[in-house]
Amino acid sequence: MSRIRSLILLLLLVNLVSCRYGFVLEGTEGGKKIALDASTNKTHLREAGIVLDTYLEQSLASMGLLSPKDPKQRLECSMVSSTSGRITSNSLTSGDRYRLTISVLAKLTDTSGKVLWQSTFSDTGTFSEGGQDEDALDEACRQVSLQIARALAALRI
Repeated sequence: MSRIRSLILLLLLVNLVSCRYGFVLEGTEGGKKIALDASTNKTHLREAGIVLDTYLEQSLASMGLLSPKDPKQRLECSMVSSTSGRITSNSLTSGDRYRLTISVLAKLTDTSGKVLWQSTFSDTGTFSEGGQDEDALDEACRQVSLQIARALAALRI
């Protein structure tokens, strides 16, 4: 084997060993067993709780955290605020863009209801002129749900 091939192989092996990603096989359970409670919506956005729940379920399941059977912990989320504003200036060639910012309070409780952890997360979504705030809701909820799932995966509870 040539010296260059050996070095390339060695670098690939070192890179693979130093990788911090882990995989959860389908059918096995991750370290945490978390049940997802229905999210509450305290904003003017229509169906925001349902949209948030959809993305939370996907994010938690993809990280192996969601367990509807025999959960040890429960996740309760509440969309507490939303704001929107124009992010581009007037132009004759294109319409303005708008940004929706949402804030979500996430609480992790044990089976007795004791709060183990809580934090507030916020992120944004964008929509075009003539649209409504709800047009940016999918993007914002997807980003917030990923933040929440990453934070839960990193918890040492």
